[in-house]
Amino acid sequence: MMDRTFIKSGVPGLDGMLGGGFLQNSITTLGGPTGVGKSTFGMQFLYNGAYESNEVGLYICIEESKQDFLFHMSGYDWDITQAEKERKIVFLDYPVYEVDQIVEQSSAVAEIISSIGAKRVVLDSIMPIALFYKSDDERKKGFLKLIDNIRKWNATTLIVSEDTAADEDALPHSSYGIEKFTDGWIDVGYRCDEDTGERNRYVEVLKMKGVAHARRPFPASVGNRGFTIGGGGAVVAASEAKGKAKPAAVKTAKSGSKSLFLTSRLEAAKAKLLKK
Repeated sequence: MMDRTFIKSGVPGLDGMLGGGFLQNSITTLGGPTGVGKSTFGMQFLYNGAYESNEVGLYICIEESKQDFLFHMSGYDWDITQAEKERKIVFLDYPVYEVDQIVEQSSAVAEIISSIGAKRVVLDSIMPIALFYKSDDERKKGFLKLIDNIRKWNATTLIVSEDTAADEDALPHSSYGIEKFTDGWIDVGYRCDEDTGERNRYVEVLKMKGVAHARRPFPASVGNRGFTIGGGGAVVAASEAKGKAKPAAVKTAKSGSKSLFLTSRLEAAKAKLLKK
């Protein structure tokens, strides 16, 4: 039997849903609509991983700049600046017009991950990479190559992806279908309370290969330390997967000069990180 190592997610209430945590070196799609807190979820995964599990994290910013990202995260009780100084969290600020290099020239990213000892990675987000391809067939081939490259990183990775709107009873799906290629898929969404009219967050594990995970959505809240699922206690997943009685949700408690130029920029970023 092959060894199976689980790592803690850093999100209270999530590990039980996952059957113990994320499988080490797995790749998971983190989906949800705009504004639901996907980037917050990703940073929580890295920050708590750094300070609770002593695992270095790499945040690859594509959709927005590092400066904008840090501004939006400044409202939480996370000292991200100190974490960066301590080299517990490292940022790779990736311009949108260079996203093809993540697929075509991934060795530089792999070298950064290896040099800093990163065990956790967040790629935020898949949209600029998906838009690089002109057709669905090209995109699928590109995603296959991307996932193959990420496997070589030997790090537990979250890929942030936008979801399309779905009816409450329908299975959600991302805008570009990256979840078809990853090991896992977590959906963070909203559901409207009929009594109050408020939109409340929920988290659902839709896919996690080789794991007896929870099979229904659980309520979630976002506070000054990020996400908490249910009351943050233990969520029983295995009994649901085995068909036993359903437990309570929570026990409370391209080529040419341009290509060369883009590659040189990535190499420069790598060199800058390695000098620190």
